Amino acid sequence: MGQFGVYAKEVWDNTSLAAKIFCFLHVTAEYFVDYAITFGPSMLPTIGVEDGVLLTEKISTRFGRVGRGDIVVVRSLDNPEKFTTKRLIGLEGDSITYVVDPKTSDECKTTVV
Repeated sequence: MGQFGVYAKEVWDNTSLAAKIFCFLHVTAEYFVDYAITFGPSMLPTIGVEDGVLLTEKISTRFGRVGRGDIVVVRSLDNPEKFTTKRLIGLEGDSITYVVDPKTSDECKTTVV
């Protein structure tokens, strides 16, 4: 094996190591854990106003182990490229009563999830 063979083997070894690392990171982010960047006051006091990073796990949703009070990360309805962080207050079949616009009236509505 000449000098080219030695270089080719080294390049192959490094490329295969990089491919294995990439595959590991992809599978981990796709199926097990990921991160979400948060900002804003909507989740006070659990999550602060300043920018933060949440480590999210994806296993619970696959096995249906999501319950009331859990914090979930969902795709935004306004901009599908962004995600929002919300606390789960109801599950399928629950009745949720909420104030329509707390600043202007006390009108409440009830909906079934």
